[in-house]
Amino acid sequence: MNNLIKINNQDLIVKEFKGQRVVTFKDIDKVHGRIEGTAKRNFSENKEKFIEEVDYFELNVSQKNEIRTLEIPNRGITVLTASGYLMLVKSLNDDLSWKIQRELVNNYFAMQKRKRAYHKPIDKAIKQHFNIAETIINATGIKPELAFSVAVNEAEKETGYSYEEYKKLLPSATHEVSSFNPTQIGEKMGGVKANKINKVLENLGLQEKKGKNWRITEEGKKYGEEKPYSRNGHTDYRILWHEKVINILK
Repeated sequence: MNNLIKINNQDLIVKEFKGQRVVTFKDIDKVHGRIEGTAKRNFSENKEKFIEEVDYFELNVSQKNEIRTLEIPNRGITVLTASGYLMLVKSLNDDLSWKIQRELVNNYFAMQKRKRAYHKPIDKAIKQHFNIAETIINATGIKPELAFSVAVNEAEKETGYSYEEYKKLLPSATHEVSSFNPTQIGEKMGGVKANKINKVLENLGLQEKKGKNWRITEEGKKYGEEKPYSRNGHTDYRILWHEKVINILK
């Protein structure tokens, strides 16, 4: 496999994560002829508009083997997907930038679509990992929603497809659906920061801090629930809230 693609006469090293092509801030500055640090600054200024694990991934040094063509520093590194790249550079409207965007989309990001034919078939991957999950559940008593979340995440890696919508079904909802995180609640309340929302939820006795993570309290279960998620190879639970929690926050 040729690990170099030429964009705007610059050699770009191919980098793939979770079955899709990604680029670094340094790559973007290089092919667009911008001062190093420009892309990172623009991303930082607009980060709230980007969706993690859709538009970008935050990688840590322990994941250095997952992208063999990328050197990950101790402080970690951010990589952008095709959607993240296009969002980041949409403010660059000069003729050269449009040309470079077309080159990257057609000659770099589009290559991942042709590669997907070589990934494991979707049905085979799902069945295999769900069978493994069921075996682990029966043997250890681990919560099914956590085991199946891992199974879906592993199937994503093997097929190159995103199962994000299916993850939202874990666990199956038989009651009011919880779907709002603190950032989204803050947006609905006129731009309140997520850390302030978390503090108010804590003061109301709806959640409590255990270690580095928030955990829902018995009182909090009236307004939300903990749902499994996988990120950067780590599986845990996060709290999602019913929209009705906004009424008591106000």
